[in-house]
Amino acid sequence: MVASWLAALWLGLMAPSSVPEAREGGGEVVVDVLEVLVEADDSGYSSGELRRGDRVSVVDVGRSGWLAIIPPDGSFDWVDASAIQARDDGSGQVLADQASIRSGLAGARMPGPPRSALSRGAIVRLLDRPPLTIGKGPKARSWRAIAPVEGEVRYVRLEGVRLDPRPTSASSSDPGVRPSRVDGGSGPGSDAITRFEEALQRSRAIDSTVEQARRTLTLARTPTERNYDARGMLQASSRKVDGQKVLALIGPEGAPIAYLVVPPGIPASRLLTRKVGVRGEVHFNESLGARLITVRDLDPLDKPR
Repeated sequence: MVASWLAALWLGLMAPSSVPEAREGGGEVVVDVLEVLVEADDSGYSSGELRRGDRVSVVDVGRSGWLAIIPPDGSFDWVDASAIQARDDGSGQVLADQASIRSGLAGARMPGPPRSALSRGAIVRLLDRPPLTIGKGPKARSWRAIAPVEGEVRYVRLEGVRLDPRPTSASSSDPGVRPSRVDGGSGPGSDAITRFEEALQRSRAIDSTVEQARRTLTLARTPTERNYDARGMLQASSRKVDGQKVLALIGPEGAPIAYLVVPPGIPASRLLTRKVGVRGEVHFNESLGARLITVRDLDPLDKPR
């Protein structure tokens, strides 16, 4: 019953939309360090950094201050090693029905959050990077590094890049030149770009709505008093673990008692500065000097202000 209701909710929220062809422009990094993220969100997973003078290839300019760019040199992803088979030409073929792609960050000891999935038979380019193994013994899991797949993008803040000038009207009239669109202005392609951005926003809204509905139904089936792995006030934090920003859980003494890794779909931003109860996978993180909890449930314990 619950599964059918969620499926109906998903289908009701979805609407067909067209995705415009990416139009590339160029730009130069004008800040000392520019963080590269896997989504247009300051709390998103970091996949690396660019330095002043580095060049970027721009796919799209969003209206919220973000640039979508082609993954810079050195970008990579992880895929479950058991799901692919290496081939003699340096590529790999997916053997499983689906193989999850996770973001990669040089030096990180764990793969990033899932980004998408590859279907059986898909071909990827394997990179000459040591595999990443998580766990020990029979439960160990290994990940292989692959090049970003076709169509994949990264995001940087617009204010950190100086965009190249647009082509002049003379060069734009040359049928052999395709003008770059990097300003999000009006024109034949603007409607398509608008539809693309609206479709992206709808997709994120769907994920959030379905997750919230699932959590609401779960709460309705459980007793009021629940056991939590930790309780405290939820606050933003500048700390990172393996490139991903974490939230702080503040205890009665006003100091962090734990840090939280919040997966996509859990609306943590709505609970900032509120008392919450946390359930999830807990372990001690040496770099933080505190418990690190990968959140499974995040529940408000007070009334909204």
